[in-house]
Amino acid sequence: MEIFYVLTAAVLVMISSFLIQHYAMEKKTRVVTNSMGVDTIIPSFELHVAKTITIVVGAVIIFMTVVVITTGIVIIQPGERGVVFNVFSGISSNILAEGIHVVVPVINKVYIYDVRRQDYTMSGIKGEGQKLDDDSMWSPTREGLQVGIDITCWFFAKPDKIHLLHQKIGKNYADITVRPAIRSVLRNVFSSYSIMDVYSSKREAMQIEIFDRLKKELDKDYIVVENVLLRDVRFKPEFEKSIEEKQIAQQAAERMNYVLEKEKKEAERRVIEAEGQAKSIKIINDALSGNKAYLEYLKVNKLVENVKVMVVPSGTNTLIDLKTLENTPQAAPASGTK
Repeated sequence: MEIFYVLTAAVLVMISSFLIQHYAMEKKTRVVTNSMGVDTIIPSFELHVAKTITIVVGAVIIFMTVVVITTGIVIIQPGERGVVFNVFSGISSNILAEGIHVVVPVINKVYIYDVRRQDYTMSGIKGEGQKLDDDSMWSPTREGLQVGIDITCWFFAKPDKIHLLHQKIGKNYADITVRPAIRSVLRNVFSSYSIMDVYSSKREAMQIEIFDRLKKELDKDYIVVENVLLRDVRFKPEFEKSIEEKQIAQQAAERMNYVLEKEKKEAERRVIEAEGQAKSIKIINDALSGNKAYLEYLKVNKLVENVKVMVVPSGTNTLIDLKTLENTPQAAPASGTK
């Protein structure tokens, strides 16, 4: 709008200069006689003050009319609301919605607010958040160890309470209210958790707690919190090194426990196997002691298939293969005496 006013003023100045040159200046001539008695006609211009004043006043009136008309017409864009300030009655509760509105110039002034979702990011990466430099939040844990936090908060101003927000805080409410609230809530939440809680899966529970506290805190200032995102949590190099060493030791211990457990299971398996074999032998012995004929059957069944004749001495468990005896060479007879 300021550029429009400058351009309007420049155009009016150009038009006024043209009008003054053509209508407020009267061309006259005068005769000048030199020392040799020769007359010279010299043209001159005489400015009519009244006409000049009329042109200047007219230009000023036109400029003021343009300013009054433009300031009296307010256009509220989508996602915006207008707060009307009256020089006599102060902030009006009549909030201007989207569209074209006509207000009384000079007496009324309209402040336009964006009521769409906004984000406030605090990040350790330069240029990523609202601050160009490193804006990561460092907070102590329950043990007093420092952790770096990158966070994003999604929020928006309550459209029906925007006039109260303007009256209480002003247009720069993100830096005045949202940022300090984020820092305060982060410190309170992280100081109640240990550093191992932050390092472990409890981070999601911490994010929920931060959201609940921040929502309650900013609701008093007519600001709605939609979500909170813990984008990154960083630790000091010493802690990261100790965690790495602990994980290595823990993995080694878990590996050793696995080996011991495996050996224990193997020993238990062998015991069970031995007990099973002992029970099996006992069952077989008990069965054989009560049925000797079955034992004889097993012996016969193990003999060679080619055995045709067997001699079983009475009262013994010995089996004699006659065929084997037949194939045994006999001893030579002793020679006679001469």
